Amino acid sequence: MNKIFAGLCTAALVGAIAAAPAAATNGMDMIGYGTRSIGMGGADVAVAGDAGNVSGNPAAVSEASASSANIGVTVLMPSMSMKHDIDGPGSAPLDAVDSESQLFIMPQIGYVHRLSGGPLAIGFGLYAQGGMGVDFQKVNSGMSATPDELTSQVSFMRLNPLVSYKLNDAVTLGGTLMIGYSQCKFSMYPNTYSVGPDGKGGTADDFGGMDVTGLNSLGFAGRVGAQVKLGPMVRLGATYTSESTIKLDGGNAKLNFGQMKVNYDASLENFTWPQEIEAGFAVTPATGLTVAADIKWINWSKSIDKPVLKINNPDQPVPMTSRDITFDMAWDDQWVYAIGVEYAVDAMNTLRAGFNYGKSPVPDANLNPLFPATVEKHLTLGYGLNLGQWAINLAYEHAFEKTQTNNNTNQQVNQFGPGLEVTHSQNTVSLDATYRY
Repeated sequence: MNKIFAGLCTAALVGAIAAAPAAATNGMDMIGYGTRSIGMGGADVAVAGDAGNVSGNPAAVSEASASSANIGVTVLMPSMSMKHDIDGPGSAPLDAVDSESQLFIMPQIGYVHRLSGGPLAIGFGLYAQGGMGVDFQKVNSGMSATPDELTSQVSFMRLNPLVSYKLNDAVTLGGTLMIGYSQCKFSMYPNTYSVGPDGKGGTADDFGGMDVTGLNSLGFAGRVGAQVKLGPMVRLGATYTSESTIKLDGGNAKLNFGQMKVNYDASLENFTWPQEIEAGFAVTPATGLTVAADIKWINWSKSIDKPVLKINNPDQPVPMTSRDITFDMAWDDQWVYAIGVEYAVDAMNTLRAGFNYGKSPVPDANLNPLFPATVEKHLTLGYGLNLGQWAINLAYEHAFEKTQTNNNTNQQVNQFGPGLEVTHSQNTVSLDATYRY
């Protein structure tokens, strides 16, 4: 056991260092955490689990075998495109560009140990909570003859030591401290400078591109959960997750002033991961068959409303020594609905399928191609292979194409002009292995 635990800790450290951002699914959240959960559309809050489920309901692992260890990987493959108006309202055609091909690779680690085979279990999980990112190259800004870029990467990795206690045959409880590490960078026409309509430099209508890098934060949150058995066929589950304490700082903002580029210290405030409430049930109407359904509320409106980029301490003597740049994102709260089915064909083979829906939290009037968390419908398939002490799980998730259009004429909110369109779809593949002993 000690060798397995030490190996997982090493893998966890490597995974945390190498973590890449995830593309958006339910807002910036993954639809599920663990391959089995993803295969069932994220409907897992009332399903019993092992080390492969430590990132979900902490109460679930009390039903695990004596001890288990899990390692896996999720690969996300988003497809995004944007169109925007560069010649004024009503002009045609719109400038269209596809995001560069991206692969987001995210590790997953889990460990559960039952103390002396009793009702108390402890463990930890390391996983990507979520994020988003785009890479639009050769974008026509309308302010320069040379195309430029729009890029972003937001990632959030969590380590969650947990404890789970089986109160009696019907009730299990659990809790976890969630230690999060977040990174953020983005660029908006970093090689572009324009004197604006008045043709004079140094005035209020000047545009200077920016490249922001190195923003990071360590934050904390908590999650509590419960599962209740209502007889041999029905199980209920629920969790509450608190908002994360994140303040992204330690970054650098390079602003383009035409003849020179100036570096500033940078921080991003009012941008964090939200509180969540999730509840659901799991029913076993026949031997080997489980049907589960969840509903989740995500409080995006409080965590992502008007993030403020604060810059100061320029490395050159310039008139603008500090500035607050507000991003009017105004995300809506999100209700997510998930349903999943799991069927054990025989002792070795298990099939899974699921569907997940969450209306985009991004209002049309605040749509920004740097942060396109817009997909809504997800169809999933999964497979489990039981080899005794070893279990191997595979899952596939498809997020159907979603297009949103921003016709907001307020340039302070929509810098890309009325008619901005963002289209987003996504494919995800997950694979993990669990060892039970």
